Amino acid sequence: MNGKAMSNEDKLRDYLKRATADLQAARRRVQELEAQHSEPIAIIGMSCRYPGDVRTPDDLWDLVDQGRDVIGEFPADRGWDVEGIYDPTPDRPGKTYTRHGGFLYDAPGFDAEFFGISPRDARRSDPQQRILLEASWEAFERAGLDPHALKGSPTGVYAGVMYHDYSGGSPDGSLVSGQVSYTLGLEGPSVSVDTACSSSLVALHMAAQGLRDGDCTLALAGGVAVMGTPEMFVDFSGRRGLAADGRSRSFSDDADGTSWAEGVGVLVLEKLSDARRNGHRVLALLRGSAINQDGASNGFSAPNGPSQVRVIEAALADAGLSRSDVDLVEAHGTGTALGDPIEAQSLMETYGQRATGEPLLLGSIKSNMGHPQAAAGVAGVIKMVQALRHGKAPRTLHVGTPSTHVDWTAGAIELLTEPRDWPEVNRPRRAAVSSFGVSGTNAHVILEQAPEADVAEAPKPAVCPLVLSAKTPAALAEAAGQLASQVDGDLTDIAYTLAAGRAKLDHRAVVLSTDATQALETLAAGGSRPDVVTGTADVRGKTVFVFPGQGSQWTGMAIELIEQSPAFAERMTECDAALREFTDWSVLAVLRGEPGTPPADRVDVVQPMLWAVMVSLAALWRAHGVEPDMVIGHSQGEIAAASVSGALSLQDGARVVALRSKAIGDVLGGRGGGMLAAGLPAAELLTRLDAWDGRISLAADNGATSAVLSGDGEALDELRDQLVKEGFRAKRVPVDYASHSAHVEHLADRLLADLGPIAPGAGSVAMTSTVTEEPGATMDARYWFTNLRTTVRFAPVVAKLAEAGYTRFVEISPHPVLAMSIQETLDEGGYHGSVTGTLRRDEGGLTRFATSLAEHSVRGGAADWASLVPGGRITDVPTYPFQHKRFWLEEEATTTAAPARVADQDFWQDVTSGDVDSLAERLGVEAAPLAEIVPALAAWHGRRTELSTVESWRYRVSWAPVSVTGGLIGTWLVVVPAGVPEAAELADALADQGDVVRVIAEHGELVEVLTEATAVRPFDGVLSLLALDTREHPEHPALSTAVAATIALLQALRDSDAPVWVVTRGAVAVDAFSGADPAAAAVWGLGTVAALDQPATWGGLVDVDGPADAARLAAVVSGVDSEDQVAIRPSGVFARRMVHAPLKGTADEWQPRGTVLVTGGTGAVGAHVARWLAGRGAENIVLTSRRGLDAPGARELADELGVTVVACDVSDKEQVEALLAEHPPTAVVHAAGVLTAESPLSDVTPAEFAAATRAKVTGAALLDELLGDTELDAFVLMSSGAAVWGTSGQPAYAAGNAYLDALARRRRAAGRTATAIAWGSWGGGGMVDAEASDLLRRMGLAEMAPELAVEALGQALDHDETHLVVADIDWAAFAPVYQLARPRPLLRALPEVAEDKTEAVENTGDFKAKLAALTPAEQQRTLLDLVRGQVAVVAGYDGGSAVEPARAFKELGFDSVTAVDLRNRLGAATGLKLPATVAFDHVNPQALAEHLWTQLGGGEAAVPLEVELDRLEAVAAGLDAAEIDRSRIVARLQAMVTTLHKTLSGTKATDVLETATTDELFALIDNELGA
Repeated sequence: MNGKAMSNEDKLRDYLKRATADLQAARRRVQELEAQHSEPIAIIGMSCRYPGDVRTPDDLWDLVDQGRDVIGEFPADRGWDVEGIYDPTPDRPGKTYTRHGGFLYDAPGFDAEFFGISPRDARRSDPQQRILLEASWEAFERAGLDPHALKGSPTGVYAGVMYHDYSGGSPDGSLVSGQVSYTLGLEGPSVSVDTACSSSLVALHMAAQGLRDGDCTLALAGGVAVMGTPEMFVDFSGRRGLAADGRSRSFSDDADGTSWAEGVGVLVLEKLSDARRNGHRVLALLRGSAINQDGASNGFSAPNGPSQVRVIEAALADAGLSRSDVDLVEAHGTGTALGDPIEAQSLMETYGQRATGEPLLLGSIKSNMGHPQAAAGVAGVIKMVQALRHGKAPRTLHVGTPSTHVDWTAGAIELLTEPRDWPEVNRPRRAAVSSFGVSGTNAHVILEQAPEADVAEAPKPAVCPLVLSAKTPAALAEAAGQLASQVDGDLTDIAYTLAAGRAKLDHRAVVLSTDATQALETLAAGGSRPDVVTGTADVRGKTVFVFPGQGSQWTGMAIELIEQSPAFAERMTECDAALREFTDWSVLAVLRGEPGTPPADRVDVVQPMLWAVMVSLAALWRAHGVEPDMVIGHSQGEIAAASVSGALSLQDGARVVALRSKAIGDVLGGRGGGMLAAGLPAAELLTRLDAWDGRISLAADNGATSAVLSGDGEALDELRDQLVKEGFRAKRVPVDYASHSAHVEHLADRLLADLGPIAPGAGSVAMTSTVTEEPGATMDARYWFTNLRTTVRFAPVVAKLAEAGYTRFVEISPHPVLAMSIQETLDEGGYHGSVTGTLRRDEGGLTRFATSLAEHSVRGGAADWASLVPGGRITDVPTYPFQHKRFWLEEEATTTAAPARVADQDFWQDVTSGDVDSLAERLGVEAAPLAEIVPALAAWHGRRTELSTVESWRYRVSWAPVSVTGGLIGTWLVVVPAGVPEAAELADALADQGDVVRVIAEHGELVEVLTEATAVRPFDGVLSLLALDTREHPEHPALSTAVAATIALLQALRDSDAPVWVVTRGAVAVDAFSGADPAAAAVWGLGTVAALDQPATWGGLVDVDGPADAARLAAVVSGVDSEDQVAIRPSGVFARRMVHAPLKGTADEWQPRGTVLVTGGTGAVGAHVARWLAGRGAENIVLTSRRGLDAPGARELADELGVTVVACDVSDKEQVEALLAEHPPTAVVHAAGVLTAESPLSDVTPAEFAAATRAKVTGAALLDELLGDTELDAFVLMSSGAAVWGTSGQPAYAAGNAYLDALARRRRAAGRTATAIAWGSWGGGGMVDAEASDLLRRMGLAEMAPELAVEALGQALDHDETHLVVADIDWAAFAPVYQLARPRPLLRALPEVAEDKTEAVENTGDFKAKLAALTPAEQQRTLLDLVRGQVAVVAGYDGGSAVEPARAFKELGFDSVTAVDLRNRLGAATGLKLPATVAFDHVNPQALAEHLWTQLGGGEAAVPLEVELDRLEAVAAGLDAAEIDRSRIVARLQAMVTTLHKTLSGTKATDVLETATTDELFALIDNELGA
């Protein structure tokens, strides 16, 4: 009974133990799950782009830390009709009352080539996809992660996005995140989030959940916003929700609305435990986050205070923190009168009720840049992460009086109106970020200062390689330039980051210099240095370690490496220990030259020593990431190869090398044997050896022109002398024995005995024998005897390996001795490969090894560069320099209307001629009823025809966005005006862009300065900054210093070959709202003439804002698709274009009132204008001319119209003042100045130039000045097309008219009325004289009927246009002449001029026959050109030349659609039936072209005999006497003729030979061979 009770107690006790253990395990699991779901998330990388040229998180910090405002004007390059939609008056339907915001002006830019996206697909894809893709790449790089290494990983992408308004793009937001996942191969969740303004914080919250739940191990989270249209501005203007000046005044009492902005921000996230385990740098922690919804609140888009309170409390709970644990809140803070007070009150109810500590600090980044919408929350996060790291709290801008709608005393909150240091706290710093979506979705996240990282002191590395790679050579150069400014001091972390945190791309460079800055600058400039290794990763295949025989040794080899490389030193120690079993000396001691050691050149010392060094060098390569796929050895090098492969153990390898070399020294040394290196092929040497009757053997077949012989010394000397006499290289090898010859037979028994104990194995690395030429040889004692006895079949083995795909050969030796032979063998066999050494004589340290590693790596070989800097950590270095091209879908240019049908033409012919009977017959009706309506129809048709004619004359100057990349190419002379600081600053900035020589030109000394500078050295270009001096000319007020200096410059450089570029500032207005500087604009007018009169040496015109434009200026002058009139603005780079200007809608007719003043009013044009004004009902017209009523036709005009004619020189200020006082105008038409004879540009003097422009320029300037702010109905400037396209030989006329055009722009920008019309030629003698009119007519510039020209004037005033070009241009005649001397990009936007860029598929009915007329090389080139051209068409590249032949179709952006399109086009062009997968069956255009060549019979079909004869005849005609004699062409042609005659006579050559006599045979030989 008791036993049974005890048994039950034991069972119960066991049960309780198990239950307790299970309970504890369950409790631990619950704790683990709780910890998992509350584990902090590490932010390990960040990237961003925001307004103000913010490209990096550091840029963003500089922006907020410096308190900059980066609000700008609407982008000018997206096709937005800013002029049409902007109206400063609120509540105008369809209008926006602001034209300012925060914009990514480079949003159209994208590196499509980098991501393997075709230009066509890039253009169609939403810019948000493109920008997020680049930002994601940058974020990975900033986290120290190679993006390529993440392919296939469970990495998530969570992207906030709310816009889907890009023209031609997809409305599907999922593509934004999906593009990143697809392109980078990320296989975690890919989610696009649209909760409007809170999208990016919601994405961050979801990413954190995904990481904690195990959906992904790494995540990208952020948001992107780019506006494809201005509709959001129009929409919110209708709600009065926007700040009029585009500035968000967060929490300020004068806040009047938000400001829309753009941007992208991306965070790289990882669980903190994973980040620590992976050794990743932690920037900050996400402690907690929460999201919720307003629900049924007080308005769908109105903020909801209680919901905001709840989301804050939920985030604190998620973080396990109290209200007092957070120091600063980055608020939503949009700057609206409703939203900000509600948010502030919510913060008061939460963070404001603090138990302890400092008050909560409050700010908003929207005051700096506006509201980036879906990218707003992540902007706040990046700002706060940077603030946590810097320990500073940036100020909020534009806060006047804090909002009086907030009770700031209700809690402990302090608005950051000034920057301040982060409050001292005895815990980690913390900040929170809020985002509240207009849809009602709220998000709040809490960030914490990163924990201190444990940093162990690491020894300074012996070498710090800076490893760079890029997709293109230009990007590589730019990467070097970016890095050059950041390499001061210790390079360890920079080297490590570049090694561990960057993708390996095809164009590569490794900088191994002690002066890294200079080396990088050289690389950036395209130069070369011995400490910079560059190359292209063009070698694909396997790696071979090659171990040479004796000869690579040198005194002191390996000593440096023993000190510098633990891996090398460790293996050397092991080799030394293995050898000591068979020697009485130490390899290490011999290498160091210690006393008492044997001589290093003794065979039984040098061979074991080389074996140890080579085996250890192999370990060094492997320690740094290079693993062999195959090993081979040359002679004794096979012992090292076998030891490395594993075919021999280290001990067996030591036995073989030590005992065999000792036997050589004991037995073979001193026997009279030797070896001879010869510069001939082995096969040729073998034919000579019979003469020595076995005394000489072929020791080694090394390559095409290299072999080694072995045998008796005397015989070798005889052969050497013979070879040298014949001009061949031949040299005795400094050894006293004859390996690989019959001499070795004396060693057979000893070697078989000494080496018998070895136990060879299969090995872990394949080895091909240079004895048997096959892999898998058994490395026993017999083998090592044979290895020493027989020929080394080195070259055949190398050739076999190359044929089998082994393309990378690394010679493992202290000095390369086989590299040249390997390269010869590869070249002889046509194999593409790389050959690399290891060390070099007297270069035995890690720097030399790293150089060899670099030579291997830049050709595509693997390398673990990070292992060379073991103490390195991830740091901030420049990310990849994307090479942007512009991708934005433009509106298609309108084409001219189709001509009327013949029937229509006949109908209207009857109407206009008044032929009622013909019209009645045509219509089949009675004539009588038509008689009354035909005159009305004729009048209507006549009026429509006139209006249509006028419409066809209307043009305007537009600005097309262009992409610029690259830097200053060549050496440039920069000419700087003295005393102009702005010019000096720009010159300073240009000096950083390339090779610049600067000269400063004092007034009057320009010619001497230029003469002296150009005499010293030639220049690739001249860049003039003289036009930045816009001061009035001291002697000629009508002439600016800028124009005078530019004329002098062009005259001084008239004999120079270097193109001259002229820089201006503010000369042109790129948009409708900007002003222009007339004095600077006159330089542009002058430039249009220089481009006509000096086309070969004229570079172009570039208008800049300031020194910040230096980089883009350098790119423009270095050549951007022949663009020669360019404006650089914050919103982009723009090229001048002339475009059609169709009238937009209807407008009220402008009616003149009061007094209308017409200067130059008695001239032909002025008279037409006066009549038109009278016809429009002008009450009082005042016409001026220098001679008043004495001017020709003035009295008649006065009598005709009843106008007042006044004598007035409009260039005389006093006379103009008197005129305006007597006749105060309500409208002005300035028509003074006509085209007169001028001196050519090369001869014109300042006085002549000023005289030619005085009436036009000074008159306009005086009218503008003296009328000031007088309210005018119109201020019309009668300009000329000469200012737009130039007029040869008329520089002053063009400059003067350009001045007028800019004056109109300046007046408009100042709020004054102005209309400038650049006229073509008026009929009846108008703007030009008769001779010039005739010339212009022949060029295609026809005269316009004056009555229609004034119609165009009326339209311009009706529609209140600022600038218009009115000209009757026959483009078919004008364009070819105008473009004869050089490209004229000005005309590129005109459909009548633009080249048809569609490449029609050639209709080649007999493409194969066309190829047959070409040589095989020409056939292949033709087919490659065909393929590249068609690839360019279907994928949207600029042309076939832009398609790299060896670039994979996938990298070219091909998908199934483009592949089929290419198949169809190639099939039509070649007549071949091709499969739909042809683009995927052949990796790149080169391979596809080769396939087509094969399909078309390339290399098989004979070239037609006629073609060959034609080619032979052409070649023969060009031969001189010496070539005829040397080629024996005459004799050979005679022989051919003989053969042909025999064929025609039916006699076979064999028959002739069989029956020929001796004399006949000799005669035949003479004929055939040319005796």
